[in-house]
Amino acid sequence: MEYRFSKNRPEIVKTLASRLTAECSLTVWQKKADGSRNLMEKMIFHALFPDEGVFTLKVNKENSAHIDPSKEIYFLLEEHDFIFKTKMAMDQKEFMTLQIPREVRLKEFRIHERKYFTLEEKKFVEVVFSVKNADHEITLSCPLVNISESGACIVVSKETISNIDFSADVLLKLSADFQSAVIRNARIFIKKNLNNDELYAIGVQFQ
Repeated sequence: MEYRFSKNRPEIVKTLASRLTAECSLTVWQKKADGSRNLMEKMIFHALFPDEGVFTLKVNKENSAHIDPSKEIYFLLEEHDFIFKTKMAMDQKEFMTLQIPREVRLKEFRIHERKYFTLEEKKFVEVVFSVKNADHEITLSCPLVNISESGACIVVSKETISNIDFSADVLLKLSADFQSAVIRNARIFIKKNLNNDELYAIGVQFQ
């Protein structure tokens, strides 16, 4: 079985929500200075808080006393197919609050490998969208989040996503020619703040 590392925030939250179910048990450890593991008693999942960016575990005093809050904490689910590390946010009497990890290791179920890009890399692709309730199209230069042989993920503005026809095919200019694709999903990519507007990620599958 092949594995991949994901830094996709919505995918990480979705994976945690599906794997960290009521009363599930996690193997917990920290790394010592010599690289060996400081293995602790298993901990029980309590709750996930995506908006706050944290999750909680049930702990006892013995477990809590052996954890170094300045070091990363590693977790392994019982299924042995889901490993991640994160840092403590707060240690309370009965619960430990931890940050939702920025990266997780997952089983690779995708047929085609994806290549990822950050917004800072400024990898753009020309995209032609159909406008809903209209007979014309719009052509935009959209940031590329990832791409594979079977599809791609692009970023658009809130204004764009409110105007495009999701039922119509889109065209992406990946080289000299345009590639036809269908829209499979859309999600918030960056929430609105004082410095920018909301951005949305659109997943497309090539035809």
